Amino acid sequence: MYNELQKRYVKETKTNKEQSKAIKNLTIKINELEHNLQEQRQRIEQLECKKVSWKTSAVSGKRSQTPEGGVTSHRDISEKKESCCSRYLELLLKEIKKLKKENGKLSTEKRALKNELAGLDKGFFEEVEDLKHAVQESVKLNNEYEKCLKQISVIYGLPFTAHL
Repeated sequence: MYNELQKRYVKETKTNKEQSKAIKNLTIKINELEHNLQEQRQRIEQLECKKVSWKTSAVSGKRSQTPEGGVTSHRDISEKKESCCSRYLELLLKEIKKLKKENGKLSTEKRALKNELAGLDKGFFEEVEDLKHAVQESVKLNNEYEKCLKQISVIYGLPFTAHL
């Protein structure tokens, strides 16, 4: 019982540490993604400003030639860039939402583990140590009894079965 309790305690503390690291890493990743999102929003604003200037130049009839020999307007290029940026932003937003959700779950689990560990006071661990010592002493005593039983069974010619 003591060994199981000790294993569980070690496992819980290890899990708690791992989750703390995971939360820290997720928080860092969320901050990085939010920063990237802000940069991309600024970039979109810049592109939209350029789009306005391209629209005015497209109205005046400015067009460029594609490598295949086709003709495209600045507006077509702007729409392609805008759709790429919006897809990238959508992916970033999805990733941020996913990471925030995972961060929330890990935070909740961490709080639950901390609350569980808080219930185990210092007296509990002293009691566990006392139980550990008592188990060690009883194992020693059992070994002594087993040796005595073997000697008695040899003296009286009885078969000794260790599983008894």
